[in-house]
Amino acid sequence: QIAEKILKEIRERLEFLVNVGLNYLSLSRSAETLSGGEAQRIRLASQIGAGLVGVMYVLDEPSIGLHQRDNERLLNTLIH
Repeated sequence: QIAEKILKEIRERLEFLVNVGLNYLSLSRSAETLSGGEAQRIRLASQIGAGLVGVMYVLDEPSIGLHQRDNERLLNTLIH
């Protein structure tokens, strides 16, 4: 049961990363090589994964470098 909850959270965070256009990142990539927008979207995935309620996020250009399709996916993910 414990592993089931952990795996569920990992899957949800990975799904969010895919939805915000970061599916090209590999686990072997060093954090120092991430762009500001990539790092911000990863932090956002972590925050949303925490399931906090009543939180307002102020996003400073999280869509920099994203394809228009990925911009729409990011917005849809945040809305839902």
